[in-house]
Amino acid sequence: METDYATLYNHAFMQKSDGIKNLNNKHIKFGDALAAISYAHDISYEQLIERFPEVKGNERYDGTAHTLQDQIEFIKSNAKRTPKKILEIGAGRGEVTLFLDAMGYSVTAVEPGTDVFSAIEQSKQKLFPDQNTHNYEIINKSLHLANIDYAQYDTILMVESLEHILAEHFDPQWERINATFSGYFIVVNWKRYHPIAVGQYARPEIHCRLVDDALYDSYSEGHTVKVRDRSHLCVKI
Repeated sequence: METDYATLYNHAFMQKSDGIKNLNNKHIKFGDALAAISYAHDISYEQLIERFPEVKGNERYDGTAHTLQDQIEFIKSNAKRTPKKILEIGAGRGEVTLFLDAMGYSVTAVEPGTDVFSAIEQSKQKLFPDQNTHNYEIINKSLHLANIDYAQYDTILMVESLEHILAEHFDPQWERINATFSGYFIVVNWKRYHPIAVGQYARPEIHCRLVDDALYDSYSEGHTVKVRDRSHLCVKI
């Protein structure tokens, strides 16, 4: 099955996607993006909602009670693990990649969308307008065409991206990850978006694969499960 990921995830799509109000309010999504970054640092969701109590009742909280700097300081002050090299699969507008880059990490982002470079620049102007250097790499290809050397990373993040990649394209990559990668593999979505069926919450060409407990069981098998709560999964491979 041919899927034109580049055209599907263009500028117009990204401007309507989850988290745009967070971005306009100059922070990243709390309930999945910040959660994923927290798991990469061995910080629990309970710690997150204790620090940001508005998120407890609304994982999609996008108000102005907390700043981007509050989010960064939360990670820095609570981190018990320090990633060395991070791969983000499905970077979207680039908020997570920019956040990690601002913290000083080496980040590679895979994003097939046609407008990814301009989208990330726009996100940067909102989140980090004064940062003039960066240490991230953007691979503007579909994951199954990107030829990633997973062994060079110790952290893989997928924030609201797994359900957007056809099983026939992602599953062979998972086999490579399982065989060559050592570190934390983290998948998150909104917690209440679990399971996600094909065509649920979005058109079937957008949400194009089933993500459910059986899939998470397969990712967990033989590995140490650090976090598993509905759509939130962090396994140590």
